[in-house]
Amino acid sequence: MTSADQAASRTTPRPPGRPLRFRGDIQGLRAVAVALVVGDHVFGWPHGGFIGVDVFFVISGYLITLLLLRELGSTGTVSFRDFYVRRAKRILPAAMVVLVATVAVGYVLFFLPRANQTALDALAAALFVENWHLVAVGTDYLQAQGPVSPVQHYWSLSIEEQFYALWPLLLLFGFQLFDLGRRPRRLVWFISVGIAVSLAWAAYRTSTAPTAAYFDTLARASELLAGALVAVVAGRVAIADRFRAGLSLGGLVVILVSAVVISPSSPFPFPWVLAPVIGAALVLLADPPPSTATALLTNPVAQRLGQWSYSIYLWHFPVVVFGVVALGSSLPVQLALAVLTVLLSAATYRWIEQPVLAIRSVPTSPWERRRRGGILLPVTLAGVLLVVGIAQFWGPAWLRGVETSGADPAISATQERLAADELAEQVEDALAADSWPADLTPSFDELGPEQQAVAMGMAAPGCRNIVGASDEPLVCQEGPEGATKTALLVGDSVAMSWAPTVNATFEGDDWQVLALGYANCPFIDVAVAPEIEAPGFPEECAAARERTLQFIQETSPEVLVVSAGQGYLGDLVSGSEGEAVLDEWQRGLESTLEAVEPFVGSVVVLSNPPLGADPRACGGRLGSPEDCVRPMTRGYVDKSEAERAAVEELQGAGADVTYVDTRDLFCADDRCPAFVGSVLLRTDETHLTAVAADLVADAVRERIPARVRS
Repeated sequence: MTSADQAASRTTPRPPGRPLRFRGDIQGLRAVAVALVVGDHVFGWPHGGFIGVDVFFVISGYLITLLLLRELGSTGTVSFRDFYVRRAKRILPAAMVVLVATVAVGYVLFFLPRANQTALDALAAALFVENWHLVAVGTDYLQAQGPVSPVQHYWSLSIEEQFYALWPLLLLFGFQLFDLGRRPRRLVWFISVGIAVSLAWAAYRTSTAPTAAYFDTLARASELLAGALVAVVAGRVAIADRFRAGLSLGGLVVILVSAVVISPSSPFPFPWVLAPVIGAALVLLADPPPSTATALLTNPVAQRLGQWSYSIYLWHFPVVVFGVVALGSSLPVQLALAVLTVLLSAATYRWIEQPVLAIRSVPTSPWERRRRGGILLPVTLAGVLLVVGIAQFWGPAWLRGVETSGADPAISATQERLAADELAEQVEDALAADSWPADLTPSFDELGPEQQAVAMGMAAPGCRNIVGASDEPLVCQEGPEGATKTALLVGDSVAMSWAPTVNATFEGDDWQVLALGYANCPFIDVAVAPEIEAPGFPEECAAARERTLQFIQETSPEVLVVSAGQGYLGDLVSGSEGEAVLDEWQRGLESTLEAVEPFVGSVVVLSNPPLGADPRACGGRLGSPEDCVRPMTRGYVDKSEAERAAVEELQGAGADVTYVDTRDLFCADDRCPAFVGSVLLRTDETHLTAVAADLVADAVRERIPARVRS
């Protein structure tokens, strides 16, 4: 979303070159769009409120194209300098003020890793490549996990500015090469081809890389071009005044129904984006005269909110993110955050947006216009955006994320290992604590990937492999190569986070410990399709399991340790629900255990650590340990019961299999704290810190029969 020319509400569908007038219904449509977005982000309803951004895209394409057509119709060219000066005056002041304020508050409320990441996100936002930055770091806007960036919403502003960098140039070339000014049908086809190409790309990207598709400029260009198409055809389509109000109301109903029907799990942007885009296009096309039917868009409240909509959009997301961190997410807090957003937006409009817009710019001289519109400027701008966008993927790693400065290697911060009864006592103490330990290890300021187990690395000496990679899989090794016995840890990233525990359980001169894992791919015989993965992943994961089984056959370990995260229960390809999910997981584990039994001495099925609050999101400088306490999830209990049943089934058939339930090592009374003793337990909601995995090693060891680990 952008200001997209707040003043460009003064428009009407007329042929190019004619003056523009103010349209109150467009101002009201802005109010509806921003209300949907804010409602979704602040109150969680409507759950499809994010489609308000798509409405903004259509409005922006419509208004910008009308302004360009007017200039082309009157001068035969485009003054790129004047165009970008106008854009800068409308967009930059408020956007930069919000970014600076957000980064400053981030360093007050957040610990260093998240504050530094916010600063990097803000840099990408300021350069208008936030959408590509989010793709590069793997952010899923609709299925947010982990700490959300308070400037993540700038992705839409980035897409609009990238569109603005190219659209005036493309339109000018179209007019000059295809005589579009005198052949309006060609202009319609010119834009329609662009829409078709964009929609085809959106369909492909949504099916193959849905997370990236959401932020993809080309996949989103059809929305802006749809507005452009309305700008071209509106003045040439005869609509009787008596039908205009109904057409506008119908378009508004389509938008509102879309916000209720569409959900974060809907395929987006294609095809569901078509609904809000069509609705917005109908409202823009209608241009109804004032009437009772249009009062929803033209009433004073809607007009004022529409006037402030750009600032509301900029402020609402950091206000929500900071507010939840500092105050929680109760209804009174949500209401207060909504009010604060409006107040900040009103002030920003009054004291930042308006004064800058009042500054008069020196217009481009006729001589400058004759120099083909000064195309060097848009070409340079587009080139800079391209280079900066590419840098998000292939530039220095610090552009995508930050290393925690001064953090010690994970293995160097080991604590004294605790027995199960000692852990239980310290879990109780952590749940009752009202302040964080002074010697918390790792500290929040040190929290980062380097605090995970070495095995979690996706490059040597790590052994968390990428599913589908053709290279020889990475294998971790601990202990002497000449050891007489081997323990092998297999599974997904959760299994790899257990590596310090397994290493400590089987330490000694006679044990060698190996580890082999695949990201998002459990070593359980079930077909899974995590939402963040591309189509074809289930087959690639099955192939990875086959490679793991082959490695087990070649290694013939005395002990095989298997573990998997609990998120897969909602990602089964079969689409099973309820008890059928647990039955499928149980059968899958039984199948896996039967397949490995001939090649191993004993098998240990190690439960995943119960999910905890993500310390990056819940931990703040003004917070307390209670903010990071998470209830035991039903998913953990159900998965644990299914795994225990599978193990008991194999035990009944004579297999040497042990199940280790770890819930009481991390939780008490179905509540799970973020730390035990002075150890921070997790790097996110799922994975243990290396220190925590080592801390619980003795307690896990107690639960493995002596004959297995001796």
